[in-house]
Amino acid sequence: MSLKLDSLNDLKDEELQAAIEHAQTLLKQRDESRKAKAIEEARAILTGAGLNLQDVASGKPGRNGNGKGPTYHAGHQYQNPSNKMLTWNGKGQKPTWLRDIEASGGKPIELP
Repeated sequence: MSLKLDSLNDLKDEELQAAIEHAQTLLKQRDESRKAKAIEEARAILTGAGLNLQDVASGKPGRNGNGKGPTYHAGHQYQNPSNKMLTWNGKGQKPTWLRDIEASGGKPIELP
């Protein structure tokens, strides 16, 4: 079905609805094609850098580039966003609540 915009005025309601549905299907197919191409290109770039999509999705090699996740500073106070009673001063091992937050993709609140 090849229509020019001017000819849409001559269509019956049912024909116009069919043209709309066809156009929406075409747009969806083109969007999916663009996304598939982008993923293919991203895979090629990542492979060239020795990475894969899982590395990117998991946040590896880390936000600070060393593969260990975020950097915390001794002497700073960090607070659990869901339980304000839980804090950590940045010294020693990370508490379990902080590891759980990081595993779920979150981060603690840094107190002033």
